[in-house]
Amino acid sequence: MPTYSESLRRAPGWTGPGTLVGRLAEQPNTLHVPDMAAETAYAERKPDWVAAVELEGARTALHVPMLRGGAVIGVVTLYRREKRPFADEHIALAQIFAGHAVISSEEVRLFQELRSRSLELAMALEQQTATAEILRVISSSPNDTLPVFETIVRNAVALCGSLFANVFRFDGELLHYVASHNTGPGYVEMLRSKYPMRPDISQVSGRVILSKSIVRLEDARADPHYDQRFPTAMGWRRMLGVPMLWEGKPLGVIVVGWAESGPIPKVQEDLLKTFADQAIIAVENARLFDELQNKSHQLELANTYKSRFLSAASHDLRQPLHALNLFVAQLQSEADPAERNRLIARIDAAVNSMNELFNALLDMSRLDAGMLELKLTAFPVEQLLARVETTFAEAAREKGLRMSVVPSTAWVRSDFILLERILLNLVSNAVRYTSRGGIVIGCRRRGERVRLEVWDSGLGIAEDQQQDIFGEFYRLAAPAAERQGGLGLGLAIVDRLGRLLGHPIELRSSLGLGSCFCVSVPVAAERRGPAEPAVPPATIPDPVPGKLIVVIDDDQLVLDGMGGLLRSWGCEVVTAASDTVALERLAESGRRPDLIISDYRLGGKTGIEAIDSLRSTMDAATPAFLISGDTAPERLREASASGYHLLHKPVPPMALRAMLNRFLRARPDAGEAARLTRA
Repeated sequence: MPTYSESLRRAPGWTGPGTLVGRLAEQPNTLHVPDMAAETAYAERKPDWVAAVELEGARTALHVPMLRGGAVIGVVTLYRREKRPFADEHIALAQIFAGHAVISSEEVRLFQELRSRSLELAMALEQQTATAEILRVISSSPNDTLPVFETIVRNAVALCGSLFANVFRFDGELLHYVASHNTGPGYVEMLRSKYPMRPDISQVSGRVILSKSIVRLEDARADPHYDQRFPTAMGWRRMLGVPMLWEGKPLGVIVVGWAESGPIPKVQEDLLKTFADQAIIAVENARLFDELQNKSHQLELANTYKSRFLSAASHDLRQPLHALNLFVAQLQSEADPAERNRLIARIDAAVNSMNELFNALLDMSRLDAGMLELKLTAFPVEQLLARVETTFAEAAREKGLRMSVVPSTAWVRSDFILLERILLNLVSNAVRYTSRGGIVIGCRRRGERVRLEVWDSGLGIAEDQQQDIFGEFYRLAAPAAERQGGLGLGLAIVDRLGRLLGHPIELRSSLGLGSCFCVSVPVAAERRGPAEPAVPPATIPDPVPGKLIVVIDDDQLVLDGMGGLLRSWGCEVVTAASDTVALERLAESGRRPDLIISDYRLGGKTGIEAIDSLRSTMDAATPAFLISGDTAPERLREASASGYHLLHKPVPPMALRAMLNRFLRARPDAGEAARLTRA
């Protein structure tokens, strides 16, 4: 049978109505019981009364409550084994003892609160110190996260009282071990043999990434899914993993472990969450730093390219202009018809050289502006190869080069025009930089792709230049005989178009052994069937003669040149420096134009506004297009948004004539045009 003292220690359940605690809670006054055995509570076998009477032999009892703020916090109890009530002076003394007990318990409570508060303040100070240290490391290592992670794991072990701490980074596919503290070289080698790894439930780090939340493991050794090599090696049981989350995406994990098993205090969770937040700051800080460095590098490159462009453009545009001046001077004094024809041909060649330079710049502007729309179709490679051969066969023969085009029955899927531009650039370079030997163009089937290849026996390209040649304005040194105009944009255009189309560009080259450029294009299903019968084109009358055309440009030389060319084609022309002057001259003629051509930049007004002004005043949807020397991406986008076609200066006469034919063919008469309005 237990003693009365043992019963008291087991008495947390001695509460409720009729019990001593219940009666004092209802009436917190001194309770004097002359005979406990005669009390109703004993008769009802209340456990506290039964224990006092039957185990201790108590008959008379005095219960004095310990009160703090009117609430009972304890009881001072005196028993007598005989039935003999307590005297008043004894009761008063017991009440004094109860008061002293309250004072003592209050002192203990205050001391414990003070100690607890001191511990909390000390912990908060340690956490604040650790946080400040981590922030200092972040500040001093803006582009390196490793020192930050090493500081985090060291402080995690110190403040959590853990056995170890680890940090892992997640790249969206694999977990990577980054740093640890208090682990030892053997354990680190185990980690490096396990990581990188795809997240799974064999590790707390994997579970955190998969759940994107905190993972608590009260006993790793009792978890059948956990890789037991690790807790066995280090002797840990309890584990906590906290994710590093950025905008809902896990970027990494902090893991700590303890030797003992059991639940994990929330204060330690909160601490690791703070460290995880700081780790995210470090990761984002490093990302932004790298991004800033990259942008700064891009700006430096842009300035370099700009300087290189100005230098290259100044030289390469002056070359044909210089030649033009010489040829024009000779033409003015030349009387021999044969020599005049030769000079005219050389002038035409100089103009074509300038056009090539401007077209290369325009191609880069279109790529920068995102104005190239892909038109993917399936077509036979042979069509492309035939056009390349037609374009360069004569130029290769003039240089004494053999050019072989290998026939192919393959079909590919691509944008014919853009793929042709890539191949034309590659073959043009091959012809330009090859002085003897030959050029071979063909294709090879490689699985679901076809490799278009351009081989040459030229000088070859040094390995350290094989990446640089795809940069803008980069030109290889060439012998004097092979030096020709060009801004070094050809391969930059090839590279940009290849990336736009998703056609990888490859280069194999050795100095003195020539080069091979390859373009990888998706295979398309071969189409079989009878060829469509050729239909002779119907005879189409020339739509240009007799049409009235308005030309607006604020450069008088351009107006004179355009007016003279259009009149030589049989057009009637109204030239003007502004839309206002054009309207005045049209009013004098009494006619409405069949076509409007306007320069884009007209001083304080754009060509778009000038065309809109004329069409609005005449209340007619007169066909119109723009001409401009401005190739900036913004101009291309503005012209595209306006709906007006844009030609870039210098405009070859044949391109201008083609545009006139396009707009004037099947053109309604002026009376009908006057009734049309712009959509």
